[in-house]
Amino acid sequence: MLKFTFHFILLAFVFTSCAQTQKEYPKMGKIEIIDPAMEKLIDPTVQVEKLADGMVWAEGPVWVKQGNYLLYSDTRQNIIYQWSEKEGLKEFIKPAGFEGPGVYSEEEGTNGLIINSEGMLVACDHGNRRIAKISLQTKKRETLVDNWEGKKFNSPNDICQHPNGDYYFTDPPYGLPWRENDTATREIAENGVYKVSPNGKAVQVVSNLSRPNGIALSTDAKKLYVALSDGNNPYIMVYDIKSDGLLSEGRIFFDFKKEFPSESMAADGIKVDKEGNIFAAAGDGVVVINSSGKPIGRIRSTVHTANCAFGGDGYLYLTSTDQLLRVKLKE
Repeated sequence: MLKFTFHFILLAFVFTSCAQTQKEYPKMGKIEIIDPAMEKLIDPTVQVEKLADGMVWAEGPVWVKQGNYLLYSDTRQNIIYQWSEKEGLKEFIKPAGFEGPGVYSEEEGTNGLIINSEGMLVACDHGNRRIAKISLQTKKRETLVDNWEGKKFNSPNDICQHPNGDYYFTDPPYGLPWRENDTATREIAENGVYKVSPNGKAVQVVSNLSRPNGIALSTDAKKLYVALSDGNNPYIMVYDIKSDGLLSEGRIFFDFKKEFPSESMAADGIKVDKEGNIFAAAGDGVVVINSSGKPIGRIRSTVHTANCAFGGDGYLYLTSTDQLLRVKLKE
């Protein structure tokens, strides 16, 4: 009887300890099913979890496998934040972009972030108008590229890396002091998309887009998706990648105005999962689109969402205005 009681108490202690370490986060939002295929990706009964707040404009999340933590930008507070289940939220780099003196612009920090094939953080640096490489260990920063044909970029916004090592990034004017109207500072007329080789040579591969923003590769890396944050043309464009890394003529992959005529929204950041589905931050959450360009569901966070990223822990992380959110995906 004594042995049984001891085992029972020990088991109860283990369960209590696990319960104490399991963090509870505020729940919000809902999952909207448009096509049954959405239910293969996410349980329709789950809710979005709020992990942190206090940002001004949260952007560019990326998961760091070695360390199991998330990094993301606050473009307006000029900070790259770090979040983990174990340690919560803390500053990773401040200032992340412009280092002074004075104030450069409303969005002078970094925006899109990725971990490159070498394990380094690569950042779209609004404030310094460049693509920067950052050591995760020392936080030392170096310029990968800051100009095209001798002209400074506008404000690199989002980036992805091809398996061959090349980078593709968008360069809208959002980080310039006067944005589209900045005739004094701006050196490149186009809101371009660029290909950059690992040695830092830039080539403009798209020149006819109004407001290019999020960018992502297809699962097989044969196509490039570019989201337009343009209320008049709220498209996700798709381009075939040629053997030399240049792009074919673009075509409309998804039209938000056509698919959601009663709502005024366009995509910001976009990510592609291993099945080829596009997760597009738009409106109050994320719209999920299959590889054929059809919407299959929405993650409604209730907060305007700028970007998202897949975590190595089975969650999709959302940077939503002043908040960091996440939602559990199916394995």
